[in-house]
Amino acid sequence: MKSIKSILLAVDSNSDRQTFVNEVADIAKEASAKVTLLGVSDTPVYAQAMGAELSELRQLIQGDCLQIMEAISSDLTEKGIQVTIRQSSGKRYLEIIRESLRGNHDLVMKSADSESAIEAFLFGSTDMQLFRMSPCPVWAFKPTSNKEIQAVMVAVDLLASDPEKSALADSVLQWGKYVASLHGAELHVAHVWSLYGEATLRGRSVSSATVDKLVQDEEQKHCQWLDAALEKNGLAQDQTKIHFHKGEPKQLIPDLASAINADLLVMGTVGRTGIPGFFIGNTADSVLRQVHCSVLAIKPEGFVTPVKI
Repeated sequence: MKSIKSILLAVDSNSDRQTFVNEVADIAKEASAKVTLLGVSDTPVYAQAMGAELSELRQLIQGDCLQIMEAISSDLTEKGIQVTIRQSSGKRYLEIIRESLRGNHDLVMKSADSESAIEAFLFGSTDMQLFRMSPCPVWAFKPTSNKEIQAVMVAVDLLASDPEKSALADSVLQWGKYVASLHGAELHVAHVWSLYGEATLRGRSVSSATVDKLVQDEEQKHCQWLDAALEKNGLAQDQTKIHFHKGEPKQLIPDLASAINADLLVMGTVGRTGIPGFFIGNTADSVLRQVHCSVLAIKPEGFVTPVKI
């Protein structure tokens, strides 16, 4: 994984000071990374109708956010972390991505901002847009989470014949290993596999024995791929809890994260290298809409964001 030299922490007027300090301080100190605090005042859809009132309201919001950022900055500075404060206005996810590009940041961190009244989804539209379009890793953490990270779960997708997918798997495993080591947390590695077209084959005239053999061969391949990925990334199996399951990732990954009470899920978001507009895979999107823990989302190397500075 790329070394962390610069962290962008997105703050708003509702941010909890202590939660933000707790989330970023350990990583910044361990990596000797600089931290940029960014406050963005969003533009409402009815901005034109507000006229001069919008400018006054924006100033009030920016003032509140600046106070919070100054308090966070003071706390981080006392811990020996170099901090810069920036403010901007516009669409929040766009300004966060633009600042990450301008500052060449290695990691974006923010509080998850659910917009659902029934709290069915932890992540709101800004989070999902960042997961889709941010060129650097995005760590969205539960806003009420003040406890230490005790369990880190890495969801890894493997296909030996796909260099991009293999590289992404390596990156995801390295990030998970790093965060778990930093917090002294348990590291769980989950890989969910299936035989493509199994249901169709079983519904045809193909014998059960033949299909069973195909399933067995597929399981063996995925087991070998996982063993190789763990060895390559220096993850000893006796020090890592392995979850190797047959089924649908979009269902099993959220279930596993809940079952082990994961504090952080590290996963890749599938994007095709060099093709703006292909931001996130259906499986990743479905998982992100179901989990209720913090998420660290990683893009493939070479991912090109459609957002311009």
